Amino acid sequence: MGILQNCDTRLEERLELHRRWIEHAPGGVRADLTGFALSDLKLERADLRGAILREASFLDSNLCGADLSGADLTDADLRNANLLGADFSAADLTNTNFQFAWLSEANLSEARISHAHFEKANLRDSRVFEAQLKSASFSGANLTGACFNHSSIYDCSFTGADCTGTRFLHARVQTCRFNQAHGEGADFSSASAQDTDFSGVQFESAKFHRADLSRGSFIRASLAGCNFTASNLSCSDFSLASVANSRFSGADLNAANLTSAVLQGARELSPQQLGLARTSNGTTLPNGTKGPFMKGTGAERPKR
Repeated sequence: MGILQNCDTRLEERLELHRRWIEHAPGGVRADLTGFALSDLKLERADLRGAILREASFLDSNLCGADLSGADLTDADLRNANLLGADFSAADLTNTNFQFAWLSEANLSEARISHAHFEKANLRDSRVFEAQLKSASFSGANLTGACFNHSSIYDCSFTGADCTGTRFLHARVQTCRFNQAHGEGADFSSASAQDTDFSGVQFESAKFHRADLSRGSFIRASLAGCNFTASNLSCSDFSLASVANSRFSGADLNAANLTSAVLQGARELSPQQLGLARTSNGTTLPNGTKGPFMKGTGAERPKR
């Protein structure tokens, strides 16, 4: 059991009974702390596996290294809590509030994350593998180095988030909003991300290899040096965006909107690919000339 300070005897007794329950010892009772006010407590490394913590308040509490795997945290309040390295794997995080919380190196793998709030939270190097996310908000969060690989992410907001090195490999990202997010080296390789809003992002050197980005919005996005090889960009809107020096080998650009986009230095584009896309006299083509693209001009090749 973790270090418990400022806790009353009743709570200590409940946690002791919970420990016995976890160990299948005689007299063990699963902790039910529904609605408890547990704010500003020191619960480092506390073992709360499978605990019922619905509507509990951990505001400003220290749960560094705590084990909350499989716990029910529906409607719980963990704003501004220290959750460094905490384990929330397979937990129920429905409508849980993590605003301004410190979740660096936390484990949220296989968690059910519905309508949860992570605004301005620090999830640096956190693990969110194979989780189910629905209508959650990560707006303004620090997601540097976080891994959402193989997760299902529906109708979530990542507006203004720091996605430096964030990985979404093989993730299913549907109708999500990354508008104004930023960060170098984000990785969406093999992700399924149709109908996603990437407008205004600053994602230099991002990887979208084999990603399905069809019908996505990249309006005014800064995507210099990105890897779009073998990706599906059909019906996506890149108007006023910059994809300078990016790679497009095998990418599907059917009905993609490249009007007023900057493609200067873009590599591995064929005349057939650009011929399927929509360009305009405001488009800067790979060789630096203005559009619209015309086959036979060689404008698909960047100048050396």
